[in-house]
Amino acid sequence: MLDIINFVALSGIFNVLFFWYASTKMSSKPDPVKTLIVSFVFSIPLSFLLIGVYTTMLIYAAKTGSSEDAMWEYMEQEELQ
Repeated sequence: MLDIINFVALSGIFNVLFFWYASTKMSSKPDPVKTLIVSFVFSIPLSFLLIGVYTTMLIYAAKTGSSEDAMWEYMEQEELQ
């Protein structure tokens, strides 16, 4: 699950940086601030995915009686295996 969180975070960062860079290379020279706002709009679905993963993790932790820290430790152990 940490792989998904890392992927979503890196995708969001790439998306913002790509739109910012692309706005400086276009011939019409759009406003970089407006382009940055558009990139955030495109990042919203990725944010919902991250929220969904985190919420699912917390619901699973509540059902099993674990704390949030215990869930993070479990996920890190699974990633190392």
